[in-house]
Amino acid sequence: MEQEMDITQELMLDGNAAGGIFYEIFGVEMTATPTECATCFTPNDVGALRVFDQAPGKVMRCPACGNVMMRIVETPNAIYLDARGVAYLRIARS
Repeated sequence: MEQEMDITQELMLDGNAAGGIFYEIFGVEMTATPTECATCFTPNDVGALRVFDQAPGKVMRCPACGNVMMRIVETPNAIYLDARGVAYLRIARS
């Protein structure tokens, strides 16, 4: 039996694809930052999230359950970060 190709999965990148925008928002390297999915409570580093960036913004999904953890949209005047799918995002103090 031939498997159907999931185009969404084929277009997803790892969380490193969002490293630049995270640096712009937080001013620190974020790909090694621990986070946890608010849906399945699986811990991961930001760099392990699955990023879909073929839209006006970036959508970051949990690699375990596939639910949306974060969305980032850039406009000429602002950056919008929706992180309601994140249980926590641990940013270490320097």
